[in-house]
Amino acid sequence: MRTRRTLAAALSAAVMLGALAGCGGSGSTSDSSGASGDKPKVIIISKSYQNQFYQAAFKGAQDAADALGVELTTNGPDAESNIPQQVEQLASAVNQKPAAIALAASDPNAVQDTLAQAKSAGIPVIGFDSGVPGDTSGAVVATAATDNEAAGGNVATNLIANADVQKKLLEGTTDNPAVIGVLAQDSTSGSIVQRVNGFVDTAVTELEKLPGLSGAVDVSGQEKWTKQSSSPAKVKIVVTVPPTTSQSDIQAAATTVLATDGLVSLFAANQDAVNAVISATGDATELNRESGKYKDIAVVGFDAGASQKAAVASGAFLGSVTQDPYQMGYQAVTLAVAAANGDAVADVDTGSHWYDKSNINDEQISILLYD
Repeated sequence: MRTRRTLAAALSAAVMLGALAGCGGSGSTSDSSGASGDKPKVIIISKSYQNQFYQAAFKGAQDAADALGVELTTNGPDAESNIPQQVEQLASAVNQKPAAIALAASDPNAVQDTLAQAKSAGIPVIGFDSGVPGDTSGAVVATAATDNEAAGGNVATNLIANADVQKKLLEGTTDNPAVIGVLAQDSTSGSIVQRVNGFVDTAVTELEKLPGLSGAVDVSGQEKWTKQSSSPAKVKIVVTVPPTTSQSDIQAAATTVLATDGLVSLFAANQDAVNAVISATGDATELNRESGKYKDIAVVGFDAGASQKAAVASGAFLGSVTQDPYQMGYQAVTLAVAAANGDAVADVDTGSHWYDKSNINDEQISILLYD
Protein backbone atom coordinates (compact mmCIF):
# COMPACT_ATOMS: atom_id res chain seq x y z
CA MET A 1 0.00 0.00 0.00
CA ARG A 2 1.21 3.49 -0.78
CA THR A 3 1.92 5.66 2.28
CA ARG A 4 1.82 9.43 2.66
CA ARG A 5 4.59 11.17 4.56
CA THR A 6 3.31 13.66 7.08
CA LEU A 7 4.00 17.35 6.72
CA ALA A 8 5.64 17.31 10.11
CA ALA A 9 8.16 14.75 8.95
CA ALA A 10 8.86 16.78 5.85
CA LEU A 11 9.35 19.94 7.88
CA SER A 12 11.80 18.09 10.07
CA ALA A 13 13.60 16.96 6.94
CA ALA A 14 13.75 20.55 5.72
CA VAL A 15 15.44 21.71 8.91
CA MET A 16 18.01 18.97 8.62
CA LEU A 17 18.55 19.81 4.97
CA GLY A 18 20.30 23.00 6.01
CA ALA A 19 23.49 21.03 6.34
CA LEU A 20 23.21 19.78 2.79
CA ALA A 21 23.48 23.18 1.17
CA GLY A 22 27.08 23.75 2.16
CA CYS A 23 28.26 20.27 1.16
CA GLY A 24 29.14 18.74 -2.17
CA GLY A 25 27.03 16.18 -3.98
CA SER A 26 23.25 16.32 -4.28
CA GLY A 27 22.77 19.19 -1.85
CA SER A 28 25.21 21.66 -3.37
CA THR A 29 24.14 24.80 -5.18
CA SER A 30 25.99 27.34 -7.27
CA ASP A 31 25.64 30.91 -8.51
CA SER A 32 24.96 29.64 -12.04
CA SER A 33 21.94 27.69 -10.80
CA GLY A 34 20.42 30.77 -9.21
CA ALA A 35 20.62 29.31 -5.70
CA SER A 36 20.44 31.87 -2.93
CA GLY A 37 22.76 31.51 0.02
CA ASP A 38 22.49 28.25 1.88
CA LYS A 39 18.99 27.27 0.72
CA PRO A 40 18.86 23.78 -0.82
CA LYS A 41 17.45 23.76 -4.33
CA VAL A 42 14.79 21.57 -5.91
CA ILE A 43 14.14 21.63 -9.67
CA ILE A 44 10.76 20.45 -10.95
CA ILE A 45 10.33 19.65 -14.66
CA SER A 46 6.89 19.10 -16.18
CA LYS A 47 5.89 17.55 -19.50
CA SER A 48 4.58 20.85 -20.86
CA TYR A 49 5.33 24.15 -19.17
CA GLN A 50 2.28 26.18 -20.19
CA ASN A 51 -0.31 23.44 -19.64
CA GLN A 52 -2.88 24.58 -17.05
CA PHE A 53 -2.55 21.31 -15.17
CA TYR A 54 1.17 21.79 -14.65
CA GLN A 55 0.76 25.42 -13.70
CA ALA A 56 -1.49 24.21 -10.87
CA ALA A 57 1.15 21.63 -9.93
CA PHE A 58 3.81 24.34 -9.90
CA LYS A 59 1.68 26.36 -7.48
CA GLY A 60 1.51 23.42 -5.09
CA ALA A 61 5.24 22.86 -5.50
CA GLN A 62 6.00 26.50 -4.75
CA ASP A 63 3.80 26.47 -1.65
CA ALA A 64 5.63 23.38 -0.38
CA ALA A 65 8.99 24.96 -1.16
CA ASP A 66 8.00 28.09 0.78
CA ALA A 67 6.83 26.01 3.74
CA LEU A 68 9.97 23.88 3.77
CA GLY A 69 12.53 26.59 3.15
CA VAL A 70 13.60 25.31 -0.26
CA GLU A 71 14.50 27.25 -3.39
CA LEU A 72 12.38 26.01 -6.29
CA THR A 73 13.01 26.21 -10.03
CA THR A 74 10.20 25.20 -12.42
CA ASN A 75 10.79 24.12 -16.00
CA GLY A 76 9.33 22.10 -18.84
CA PRO A 77 9.26 21.87 -22.65
CA ASP A 78 7.01 24.02 -24.79
CA ALA A 79 4.99 20.92 -25.76
CA GLU A 80 4.79 17.34 -24.51
CA SER A 81 5.98 16.13 -27.91
CA ASN A 82 9.20 18.16 -27.62
CA ILE A 83 11.07 15.31 -25.96
CA PRO A 84 14.60 16.51 -26.89
CA GLN A 85 13.91 19.83 -25.17
CA GLN A 86 12.90 18.09 -21.96
CA VAL A 87 15.98 15.85 -22.08
CA GLU A 88 18.15 18.97 -22.37
CA GLN A 89 16.34 20.57 -19.44
CA LEU A 90 16.90 17.50 -17.32
CA ALA A 91 20.60 17.41 -18.23
CA SER A 92 20.89 21.06 -17.27
CA ALA A 93 19.18 20.34 -13.96
CA VAL A 94 21.61 17.52 -13.17
CA ASN A 95 24.55 19.78 -13.98
CA GLN A 96 23.29 22.33 -11.44
CA LYS A 97 23.64 19.70 -8.68
CA PRO A 98 20.41 20.52 -6.84
CA ALA A 99 19.32 18.76 -3.66
CA ALA A 100 16.70 16.86 -5.68
CA ILE A 101 14.78 16.87 -8.97
CA ALA A 102 11.08 16.23 -9.59
CA LEU A 103 10.18 15.00 -13.07
CA ALA A 104 7.17 14.11 -15.19
CA ALA A 105 8.82 12.44 -18.18
CA SER A 106 7.36 13.01 -21.64
CA ASP A 107 9.15 9.84 -22.79
CA PRO A 108 10.53 7.67 -19.97
CA ASN A 109 12.98 5.88 -22.26
CA ALA A 110 14.50 9.11 -23.53
CA VAL A 111 15.59 10.28 -20.08
CA GLN A 112 17.22 7.08 -18.81
CA ASP A 113 20.82 8.06 -19.60
CA THR A 114 20.40 11.44 -17.92
CA LEU A 115 18.73 9.88 -14.91
CA ALA A 116 21.68 7.52 -14.61
CA GLN A 117 23.89 10.61 -14.38
CA ALA A 118 21.66 11.97 -11.61
CA LYS A 119 21.99 8.67 -9.78
CA SER A 120 25.80 8.78 -10.10
CA ALA A 121 25.79 12.35 -8.79
CA GLY A 122 23.72 11.35 -5.77
CA ILE A 123 20.73 13.46 -6.81
CA PRO A 124 17.43 11.80 -5.86
CA VAL A 125 14.62 12.13 -8.40
CA ILE A 126 10.94 12.24 -7.51
CA GLY A 127 8.40 11.41 -10.19
CA PHE A 128 5.16 13.38 -10.29
CA ASP A 129 2.02 13.09 -12.42
CA SER A 130 3.03 10.39 -14.93
CA GLY A 131 6.44 10.14 -13.28
CA VAL A 132 8.98 7.91 -14.99
CA PRO A 133 7.35 4.48 -15.37
CA GLY A 134 9.77 1.63 -15.98
CA ASP A 135 12.75 3.59 -14.70
CA THR A 136 15.88 1.45 -14.81
CA SER A 137 18.37 4.05 -13.59
CA GLY A 138 17.51 3.74 -9.92
CA ALA A 139 17.43 7.53 -9.62
CA VAL A 140 13.65 7.72 -9.12
CA VAL A 141 12.97 6.95 -5.48
CA ALA A 142 9.25 7.78 -5.21
CA THR A 143 6.37 9.26 -7.18
CA ALA A 144 3.57 11.67 -6.26
CA ALA A 145 0.78 10.87 -8.69
CA THR A 146 -2.76 9.82 -9.30
CA ASP A 147 -3.24 6.08 -9.49
CA ASN A 148 -4.15 6.47 -13.14
CA GLU A 149 -5.53 2.98 -13.64
CA ALA A 150 -7.92 3.52 -10.74
CA ALA A 151 -8.78 6.99 -12.07
CA GLY A 152 -9.50 5.69 -15.57
CA GLY A 153 -11.64 3.00 -13.97
CA ASN A 154 -13.45 5.72 -12.05
CA VAL A 155 -14.50 7.32 -15.36
CA ALA A 156 -15.71 3.99 -16.76
CA THR A 157 -17.65 3.06 -13.63
CA ASN A 158 -19.58 6.34 -13.63
CA LEU A 159 -20.16 6.20 -17.39
CA ILE A 160 -21.53 2.66 -17.48
CA ALA A 161 -23.65 3.29 -14.37
CA ASN A 162 -25.59 6.03 -16.18
CA ALA A 163 -29.06 4.73 -17.02
CA ASP A 164 -29.35 6.58 -20.35
CA VAL A 165 -25.93 5.32 -21.46
CA GLN A 166 -26.82 1.76 -20.45
CA LYS A 167 -30.03 1.92 -22.48
CA LYS A 168 -28.18 2.99 -25.63
CA LEU A 169 -25.43 0.42 -25.14
CA LEU A 170 -28.00 -2.36 -24.79
CA GLU A 171 -29.46 -1.35 -28.15
CA GLY A 172 -26.26 -2.50 -29.83
CA THR A 173 -26.46 -5.61 -31.98
CA THR A 174 -23.94 -7.82 -33.72
CA ASP A 175 -24.92 -6.16 -37.01
CA ASN A 176 -24.84 -2.63 -35.55
CA PRO A 177 -22.69 -2.59 -32.41
CA ALA A 178 -22.81 0.27 -29.96
CA VAL A 179 -19.46 2.06 -29.80
CA ILE A 180 -17.57 3.69 -26.95
CA GLY A 181 -14.77 5.85 -28.34
CA VAL A 182 -11.57 6.63 -26.48
CA LEU A 183 -9.42 9.57 -27.56
CA ALA A 184 -5.91 9.12 -26.14
CA GLN A 185 -3.42 11.92 -26.81
CA ASP A 186 -0.60 9.37 -27.21
CA SER A 187 0.33 5.77 -26.45
CA THR A 188 3.69 6.42 -24.74
CA SER A 189 2.97 8.71 -21.77
CA GLY A 190 2.76 6.61 -18.63
CA SER A 191 -0.23 8.44 -17.17
CA ILE A 192 -2.28 8.22 -20.35
CA VAL A 193 -1.46 4.57 -20.98
CA GLN A 194 -2.42 3.64 -17.42
CA ARG A 195 -5.56 5.77 -17.58
CA VAL A 196 -6.73 4.14 -20.81
CA ASN A 197 -5.84 0.71 -19.39
CA GLY A 198 -8.01 1.41 -16.35
CA PHE A 199 -10.88 2.77 -18.42
CA VAL A 200 -10.86 -0.09 -20.90
CA ASP A 201 -10.49 -2.87 -18.33
CA THR A 202 -13.18 -1.46 -16.05
CA ALA A 203 -15.53 -0.69 -18.94
CA VAL A 204 -15.26 -4.26 -20.21
CA THR A 205 -15.93 -5.63 -16.72
CA GLU A 206 -18.92 -3.36 -16.13
CA LEU A 207 -20.37 -3.86 -19.60
CA GLU A 208 -20.21 -7.64 -19.34
CA LYS A 209 -22.38 -7.46 -16.22
CA LEU A 210 -25.21 -6.04 -18.34
CA PRO A 211 -27.83 -8.38 -19.81
CA GLY A 212 -26.68 -10.07 -23.02
CA LEU A 213 -23.21 -8.53 -23.08
CA SER A 214 -21.16 -11.25 -21.41
CA GLY A 215 -18.36 -12.06 -23.86
CA ALA A 216 -19.77 -9.59 -26.40
CA VAL A 217 -17.46 -6.60 -25.78
CA ASP A 218 -14.61 -6.00 -28.22
CA VAL A 219 -11.65 -3.62 -27.82
CA SER A 220 -9.79 -2.41 -30.91
CA GLY A 221 -8.21 0.56 -32.66
CA GLN A 222 -4.68 0.32 -31.26
CA GLU A 223 -2.37 -2.66 -30.84
CA LYS A 224 -1.71 -1.68 -27.23
CA TRP A 225 -5.42 -1.88 -26.48
CA THR A 226 -6.89 -4.88 -28.24
CA LYS A 227 -9.20 -7.52 -26.81
CA GLN A 228 -11.26 -9.69 -29.07
CA SER A 229 -14.70 -10.64 -27.79
CA SER A 230 -15.40 -14.34 -27.28
CA SER A 231 -18.69 -14.03 -29.14
CA PRO A 232 -19.88 -11.59 -31.83
CA ALA A 233 -19.52 -8.09 -30.41
CA LYS A 234 -22.53 -6.02 -29.48
CA VAL A 235 -20.43 -3.25 -27.95
CA LYS A 236 -17.08 -2.06 -29.27
CA ILE A 237 -14.56 0.06 -27.43
CA VAL A 238 -12.42 1.79 -30.05
CA VAL A 239 -9.23 3.60 -29.02
CA THR A 240 -7.92 6.39 -31.26
CA VAL A 241 -4.45 7.95 -31.01
CA PRO A 242 -3.59 10.93 -33.26
CA PRO A 243 -0.31 10.92 -35.25
CA THR A 244 1.21 13.67 -33.06
CA THR A 245 0.32 15.49 -29.86
CA SER A 246 -0.27 18.80 -31.66
CA GLN A 247 -3.68 20.28 -30.89
CA SER A 248 -4.61 20.29 -34.57
CA ASP A 249 -3.96 16.55 -34.89
CA ILE A 250 -5.86 15.78 -31.69
CA GLN A 251 -8.81 17.88 -32.86
CA ALA A 252 -8.82 16.13 -36.25
CA ALA A 253 -8.88 12.79 -34.45
CA ALA A 254 -11.76 13.99 -32.26
CA THR A 255 -13.75 14.98 -35.33
CA THR A 256 -13.19 11.52 -36.83
CA VAL A 257 -14.26 9.75 -33.64
CA LEU A 258 -17.42 11.85 -33.35
CA ALA A 259 -18.45 10.70 -36.84
CA THR A 260 -18.19 6.99 -35.91
CA ASP A 261 -21.32 4.96 -36.67
CA GLY A 262 -23.04 3.75 -33.52
CA LEU A 263 -21.07 6.07 -31.19
CA VAL A 264 -22.75 6.17 -27.78
CA SER A 265 -19.99 7.72 -25.71
CA LEU A 266 -16.56 9.31 -26.04
CA PHE A 267 -13.88 9.35 -23.35
CA ALA A 268 -11.29 12.12 -23.77
CA ALA A 269 -8.37 10.85 -21.70
CA ASN A 270 -6.62 14.11 -20.78
CA GLN A 271 -7.09 17.87 -20.87
CA ASP A 272 -5.67 18.30 -24.37
CA ALA A 273 -8.01 15.61 -25.69
CA VAL A 274 -10.91 17.28 -23.88
CA ASN A 275 -10.05 20.65 -25.40
CA ALA A 276 -9.89 19.04 -28.84
CA VAL A 277 -13.39 17.58 -28.40
CA ILE A 278 -14.71 20.94 -27.23
CA SER A 279 -13.13 22.70 -30.23
CA ALA A 280 -14.43 20.02 -32.62
CA THR A 281 -17.97 20.58 -31.34
CA GLY A 282 -18.15 24.37 -31.61
CA ASP A 283 -17.12 25.08 -28.03
CA ALA A 284 -19.34 22.15 -27.00
CA THR A 285 -22.50 23.78 -28.39
CA GLU A 286 -23.00 20.76 -30.67
CA LEU A 287 -23.11 18.57 -27.55
CA ASN A 288 -26.21 20.40 -26.28
CA ARG A 289 -28.51 17.69 -24.91
CA GLU A 290 -31.62 19.21 -26.51
CA SER A 291 -30.59 20.42 -29.96
CA GLY A 292 -26.91 19.71 -30.57
CA LYS A 293 -25.60 17.78 -33.56
CA TYR A 294 -24.08 15.26 -31.13
CA LYS A 295 -26.79 15.46 -28.48
CA ASP A 296 -27.01 11.67 -28.16
CA ILE A 297 -23.30 11.18 -27.44
CA ALA A 298 -22.27 11.08 -23.78
CA VAL A 299 -18.85 12.70 -23.52
CA VAL A 300 -16.73 12.07 -20.45
CA GLY A 301 -13.36 13.62 -19.76
CA PHE A 302 -10.37 13.80 -17.51
CA ASP A 303 -8.78 16.74 -15.64
CA ALA A 304 -10.36 20.20 -15.41
CA GLY A 305 -9.76 23.65 -16.89
CA ALA A 306 -12.20 26.46 -17.64
CA SER A 307 -13.72 25.09 -20.87
CA GLN A 308 -14.12 21.60 -19.47
CA LYS A 309 -15.76 22.85 -16.29
CA ALA A 310 -18.17 24.91 -18.37
CA ALA A 311 -19.04 21.87 -20.50
CA VAL A 312 -19.71 19.77 -17.41
CA ALA A 313 -21.69 22.52 -15.67
CA SER A 314 -23.93 22.98 -18.72
CA GLY A 315 -24.52 19.26 -19.10
CA ALA A 316 -22.78 19.15 -22.50
CA PHE A 317 -20.35 16.67 -20.90
CA LEU A 318 -21.81 13.86 -18.84
CA GLY A 319 -18.98 14.36 -16.37
CA SER A 320 -15.25 14.06 -15.80
CA VAL A 321 -12.69 12.82 -13.32
CA THR A 322 -10.32 15.32 -11.79
CA GLN A 323 -6.90 14.72 -10.38
CA ASP A 324 -5.32 16.93 -7.75
CA PRO A 325 -2.42 18.69 -9.51
CA TYR A 326 -1.84 21.02 -6.59
CA GLN A 327 -1.16 18.06 -4.31
CA MET A 328 1.03 16.44 -6.94
CA GLY A 329 3.33 19.44 -6.91
CA TYR A 330 3.15 19.87 -3.16
CA GLN A 331 3.85 16.23 -2.39
CA ALA A 332 6.60 16.01 -5.02
CA VAL A 333 8.56 18.75 -3.27
CA THR A 334 7.80 17.25 0.15
CA LEU A 335 9.18 13.90 -1.03
CA ALA A 336 12.15 15.62 -2.68
CA VAL A 337 13.11 17.31 0.59
CA ALA A 338 12.84 14.05 2.52
CA ALA A 339 14.79 12.08 -0.10
CA ALA A 340 17.55 14.69 -0.23
CA ASN A 341 17.84 14.31 3.54
CA GLY A 342 18.34 10.57 3.10
CA ASP A 343 14.98 9.59 4.56
CA ALA A 344 13.09 6.60 3.18
CA VAL A 345 10.23 7.74 0.95
CA ALA A 346 7.24 5.99 -0.59
CA ASP A 347 4.86 6.71 -3.45
CA VAL A 348 1.95 9.06 -2.74
CA ASP A 349 -1.41 8.47 -4.45
CA THR A 350 -3.02 11.89 -4.80
CA GLY A 351 -6.45 10.46 -5.74
CA SER A 352 -9.18 11.14 -8.29
CA HIS A 353 -12.78 12.37 -8.07
CA TRP A 354 -15.79 12.17 -10.39
CA TYR A 355 -17.64 15.42 -10.96
CA ASP A 356 -20.72 16.23 -13.02
CA LYS A 357 -23.45 18.85 -13.22
CA SER A 358 -24.87 17.75 -9.87
CA ASN A 359 -21.75 18.21 -7.73
CA ILE A 360 -19.38 20.51 -9.63
CA ASN A 361 -20.05 23.36 -7.21
CA ASP A 362 -19.67 21.27 -4.06
CA GLU A 363 -16.82 22.63 -1.97
CA GLN A 364 -14.92 19.34 -1.81
CA ILE A 365 -14.94 19.13 -5.62
CA SER A 366 -14.61 22.77 -6.66
CA ILE A 367 -11.32 23.17 -4.79
CA LEU A 368 -9.82 20.50 -7.07
CA LEU A 369 -10.93 22.08 -10.34
CA TYR A 370 -8.14 24.35 -11.55
CA ASP A 371 -8.40 26.81 -14.45
